[in-house]
Amino acid sequence: MLLCLSLGACAVPEELNVVAIYDRISGRADANRPVPPGMDLPTPNLASIPPRPERPSPEFRQAVTDALAADRARSRDPLVLRSVAVPGAAGGESSGGAAMPAAPPRRASLASAPAIPWGEAPAQPAPRSLPDGAPAAPARPSAPLPEMPADAPAAPPPELLGPPPLPR
Repeated sequence: MLLCLSLGACAVPEELNVVAIYDRISGRADANRPVPPGMDLPTPNLASIPPRPERPSPEFRQAVTDALAADRARSRDPLVLRSVAVPGAAGGESSGGAAMPAAPPRRASLASAPAIPWGEAPAQPAPRSLPDGAPAAPARPSAPLPEMPADAPAAPPPELLGPPPLPR
């Protein structure tokens, strides 16, 4: 009696469980599954399938085969970079068809920005000059900043605070 009770407490793997095997064979395991998509649609009409395309001529197929073989053979050759020299870079111009720079571009030279004081702003900014020594155009007077309102803006209407509408 003790042996029978101890065997009943053992867990049986799903692959060896006789009840699970019977449920899979009889279809009871699939009874609560949702219907697959498209089952409510009518059966497709096989007359709407287009006819099989015509087979190309043997000469055309042989030309395609030869072109693919040549591409495969060319892919095994080492790459030869075609490039042109960038003005100011070391080296000369190579004889390549595509315009690919031989070196990365030079770093952009930027004019230095004036120092910004932490105290009060100076009354008159110092005149600036361009890098080539020519005087810069006079700065336009800056527009006054808009007034800041004292009160906070009104809250949006309640219909804008809810979730967005569902797409149609």
